[in-house]
Amino acid sequence: MSRRRVVLASMEAGALLLLLLLLVAAVFLLCLCVPAVRAAPAGAEVTEFPGFHGELPSKHYAGYITVGHEQQNRHLYYYLATSERNPTLDPVVIWINGGPACSGFSAFHHSIGPFKIEYSQVHINDNPRVTTNPYSWTKMASLLLVDSPAGAGYSYAENEDDYITNDTNRVVDLYDFLSKWFAEYTEFLSNPFYIAGCSYSGVLVPVLAQEILKRNEESDGMKINFKGYSLCNPAVDVDIENNAHVPYAFRMGLISDELFQNLVSTCNGKYWNSSSPSCQGNMEQFYMQIKGINMEHILCPPCRYKMGITKEFMEYDSGQMFERISKTSEHGLECHDQEQALQKLFDPKLGREKLHAKQSEVSGTWKRCPNHIQYTRDIPTLTEYHLNVTSKGYRVFFYSGDHSLLVPFTATMEWLKKLNFKETEKWHPWFVENQIAGGLAMFHRTICHLKRLLPIRGG
Repeated sequence: MSRRRVVLASMEAGALLLLLLLLVAAVFLLCLCVPAVRAAPAGAEVTEFPGFHGELPSKHYAGYITVGHEQQNRHLYYYLATSERNPTLDPVVIWINGGPACSGFSAFHHSIGPFKIEYSQVHINDNPRVTTNPYSWTKMASLLLVDSPAGAGYSYAENEDDYITNDTNRVVDLYDFLSKWFAEYTEFLSNPFYIAGCSYSGVLVPVLAQEILKRNEESDGMKINFKGYSLCNPAVDVDIENNAHVPYAFRMGLISDELFQNLVSTCNGKYWNSSSPSCQGNMEQFYMQIKGINMEHILCPPCRYKMGITKEFMEYDSGQMFERISKTSEHGLECHDQEQALQKLFDPKLGREKLHAKQSEVSGTWKRCPNHIQYTRDIPTLTEYHLNVTSKGYRVFFYSGDHSLLVPFTATMEWLKKLNFKETEKWHPWFVENQIAGGLAMFHRTICHLKRLLPIRGG
C-alpha cells in the first residue's frame, strides 16, 4: 500500500471518529434539553382520573407514606401531578389544605389543580364530569398534595387515638412525610421547593418552613431545596383573625352602620372574647345580621359540612363563627359542585382504585372535610415563625380574596401593620389582562438579607 493511501485511510478514520464524537455530543446536549424520564415507586403512576376522559396532561403519581412509629403508624396519602412544562427543572410545590383537616383534593379541583368539575345541572343526578383547568399551577410547577392529618381525605391511622391531634404533632408528621417522600422521589430533590396553602394552613406552613430550615442546617445528608412559601387568606394570629370579622362585615356592607357604630363604642376594638356585657349584646346582633352567609365565600349560598371541633379550637379560631352561622340549606348547584360532586368522584371503589387509595373499609368514607378528627389549635400566633423564615432571606407571598369572611383580608392587612416592615411599593391597582383584579403592595425588612412580603388582594 502506498504512503498516500495510508494517509488517506488515516484521514478517513479521523473524520469518522470526529463524526462519532459530534453525534455523541449532540445526543448529550439533546438529553440536557429534553425532560428526563422520572423514576417513581413501582405501581405509583396514575393513568386514569375519576370523571376525566382522555390522556392526563402530565405524569401523575399517588400512594401512601407512613409516618410515626411502629406502635402509632399513620398513613398519609399523597397525589403528585408533575409539571406540564419541564418537571426536571420546574419547582415542586406542596399544597397543605385548610379546614384544619380538609382533603387536598378540595383545592385541587376548585382552584390550583390540573382538573376542574364541569359546572352543570346534570351532575346533581348523574356522575360528575371533569375537564382540564387552563389556570392550573401544573402549567409551570409539579404539584404535590398530601391529605393531612391522618383521617383527612384518604389518609388513615391504625389507632383511634391518632385522630386526636394538634398543630405541633401535625407539623412533625408533615416533615416526616416530606423526608420519606423525597427518599422515594429523589429525582425531585434538587428542584426548587415551595410550600403553599390557604386559610387554616396559615398556622402550619410557616412552622413547617422553619422545621425544614432547621433540619437542613443539622443534616449532613439529604437537604430539601426550600425557597419560600405562599399563603391565601391565611390564619396568622388568633386575636387579629377574630377581631377582623366586624370591620370586614362593615366594609363589605353586610351589617348596618348603626350596629357597627354600637360595636365600635362598646367593644373598643376587642370584638372577640369581650368581657363587656354591652359588647356581647351587640355581638349577638352581629351574628344575627350575618346569619346564613357563606363564611368561605360571601357571594355563594351556604353549604353545610361538619367537622369535629373541640372546645379549644372553638375558642381559638373563627371556626366558632362558622359553626354558629352556617345552618342547613338545600343543596343547589353551587353546593353540589363544592361538596357532593367531590364525594361522588372520590368515595366510590372505582375512583379509589384509579387513585391508588385504600378502600373505605380501611381509610373510611371520603369526605371533603371529615367530622371524626378532634383537632386543637395549639399555635395561636405565627408572627415569630414568619420573622424567623424571612430573616434568612426566603420570600413569602400573601394573597387574599375579598369574599372570605372566615379568614378575611382585614386580618391579613392588620397583621402586616404589626410587623413594621418597610413598604417599598404603595398600594396600587393590580391588573390581569388590562382589567383591575385587585390591589398590591410590597414590603421588606433587612436582617442580613432582603426579604419581601407581597400581599395581593383581589376577588
